[in-house]
Amino acid sequence: MSANTAVLPSLPVTSPSNTGSKMEQRMLGILAAFAVTWGLLCIIAFTLSLSATPQELALHYKIEQIAYLDATPAWVGFSKAMTAIGLICGAVYLLLRKKSAYHWFMISLVGTLLTMVDSILRGGFQILGGIESGVSLAMIIVGVFLFWASYSAFYDGQLSD
Repeated sequence: MSANTAVLPSLPVTSPSNTGSKMEQRMLGILAAFAVTWGLLCIIAFTLSLSATPQELALHYKIEQIAYLDATPAWVGFSKAMTAIGLICGAVYLLLRKKSAYHWFMISLVGTLLTMVDSILRGGFQILGGIESGVSLAMIIVGVFLFWASYSAFYDGQLSD
């Protein structure tokens, strides 16, 4: 070894499954519990929207809003199913600390964005009003957050195969 070369100390190597402090693991558990709750609410809302009768819709919506809902394309129903199913699967896999949570949250986010595209193209925000717009905004914010959080946990090695 020459005098000009320095010896660098070696750093301890940690396996991906051991990374993350107890606080990070606890916060991931809280996030997973939130995601499961949010996912269950989305599944319930999706199921109720599919099973609503015309009489039930008439109690809550105006005639033009009911016409808008009746004219919803089938692909929007599929994107809503993608959102709900992707969200609940991602939440369960996040609770189990599995890497596939990231992929399920990605599916859910794509479904949410497709639904929003339909609302923008058909003027759904103007027709359905403020509450529906607020729910849509919340869906996007939570969807992006869960996708980002699961990606961060995936990248940091907190999720296993």
